[in-house]
Amino acid sequence: MFTPNTVTALELWSALPTPFHSSGEIDEPGLRLNIERCISVGLNGVYCNGLMGEAWSLTVDERQRVLEVVIEACAGRLDVSPVTSTDDLAETIALTEHAQEAGATYAVLVPPRSITVDADLLAFLTAVIDRVDIPYVIFNPGTPDGLGCALSTSTFAALCTNPRVRILKTTANPDLNLAMRQIARGTHVQVSDPLEEHFFDNVLEHGQQLLYCDPEGYLYQTEKWKPIRAYADLIAQGEFEDARRIFDSLDPLRKLYRKWIIGPLEVGIMPNAALKRWCEFVGMAGGPVRPPLVELTNSAAAEFDQELRKVFSAVQPVAN
Repeated sequence: MFTPNTVTALELWSALPTPFHSSGEIDEPGLRLNIERCISVGLNGVYCNGLMGEAWSLTVDERQRVLEVVIEACAGRLDVSPVTSTDDLAETIALTEHAQEAGATYAVLVPPRSITVDADLLAFLTAVIDRVDIPYVIFNPGTPDGLGCALSTSTFAALCTNPRVRILKTTANPDLNLAMRQIARGTHVQVSDPLEEHFFDNVLEHGQQLLYCDPEGYLYQTEKWKPIRAYADLIAQGEFEDARRIFDSLDPLRKLYRKWIIGPLEVGIMPNAALKRWCEFVGMAGGPVRPPLVELTNSAAAEFDQELRKVFSAVQPVAN
């Protein structure tokens, strides 16, 4: 249960896209532009080389370069956490060592898709954690379909005994999330449901202190209009009525996000083309997606643009 004044602020993190030029190369100036915007909307940290960053399309060298650019652009103003997992242990260790050397705040480990036995998964994760001395985030996708195998409660309980494991990002079902929270209680591990639509209740009911880590933080906010930052700060101050009013006013944006981003992702459809189009709508760098992903059709893009304009014009005055 959350108690006002037990924390000075609630932390907001967002998962970055990887912008590309039309040639397919990484758009490094675009990455830097996106970091400045994340700072301007009041985020505390960013997450790179994950699903929203099209990590499957990046070479090891590109993943390392993305992280280097992000850390250089953040210049200590934001914390940084790259996904360092692959299905290969040696490659995962190498990416994690690079993250440590580059100055990342955390390394993020995702259960490999090839592992389905609890003992094997724990051995894989522990081999990395014990090898590289950096704080870790474990990402539990909750299902094995394309996002890595599910993290069991027994494996998570074992990980909670390791002082290097600090955060569990879990997109599993509510019952499993609750079980994970109960396991983490009294340990050094924080459990974060990354969906912003759940954040208000998760703070009050479960004491969740950080929103880690989906793209709503930069998709819903602008430099002059920061409703998530505003309601998070009001919650921390115990101003629940005002916080709830702002939180509830974002429902039209949440419906749009569910239609175009999180809804498709939950059924295994990568939403990166829509994500990047939304980024460009709010002044960020997006660019094309890399194959095998494809762009939105002309009709879908027109529909999406119309809905974005309509929702943003309606919601900003309400939340202000």
